[in-house]
Amino acid sequence: MSQPPEEPQTLPPIRRIADDLRRRIAAGEFRPGSRLPSTRQLADAYSVDPKTIYRSVALLKEGGQVVSRQGAGVYVPEPRAAILREPQQRYQWEKSRAQLPLAERQMTGTGEYDTGRSRDELDFPAQFSKVGASPEIAERMGIAPGTDLLRRLYRTTVREEKAPLSLITSYIPYDLAARNADLLDEGREPWPGGTMHQLSTVDVEIDRIVDEARSRPPTLEEQAALQLASGWPVVELHKISYSTDDSVVEYSQVILPGDRTTLRYTVQLDRWSS
Repeated sequence: MSQPPEEPQTLPPIRRIADDLRRRIAAGEFRPGSRLPSTRQLADAYSVDPKTIYRSVALLKEGGQVVSRQGAGVYVPEPRAAILREPQQRYQWEKSRAQLPLAERQMTGTGEYDTGRSRDELDFPAQFSKVGASPEIAERMGIAPGTDLLRRLYRTTVREEKAPLSLITSYIPYDLAARNADLLDEGREPWPGGTMHQLSTVDVEIDRIVDEARSRPPTLEEQAALQLASGWPVVELHKISYSTDDSVVEYSQVILPGDRTTLRYTVQLDRWSS
């Protein structure tokens, strides 16, 4: 193994070594999927105690630069499919797509739109159930607590990966969805044209969508489901869809993994009059 370059001694050894390993990973000396040298090898290379290496590597794990594989050492993770959400363009694309003929609606969906992957690279597991609105959901939807809702869990996954792209929980007023029995059937997912087309089958047109996003540490369940390295946050997105008669017709909570999600917003401003 090549010797690491000399580093300024102003930083504590743990931080100095972690920063150097991070730099070497970014430079491609340790490529995605490759195993880092053993703790003993790194300790010898940096002329420090193995405990110092252990703590330096722990900093990299917290930042997601390396991951442990039980009994196999420490590895640089393979890059995961990136997610780019551009709500302004995406929501208008969804609405326009809802009016296309079936053959065109079947060609692509939001999973493909967000990842740039083709449909045959993705799986679309979905699970539907009838639930009562919790106080928090009822407040967001402007309905009474306990109101019947159709809850839909979506876990779209790139087939070559094990972790879903996101954790989506969608709620539609049950009486509204029940106007078309097909909307209650999870076996019909992925629905060509998505939620906007589904709602159009019960004479609902979306007027506007309000997004509210924040980052936070993941719960243990979310960390396991999304296979997040220690230290990576999630982006919690609350999405509320209003119909043209100003009713909330769908509310979604979307949990996005912080290591592969970019949110991009473009706000077009009115020009000053000359």
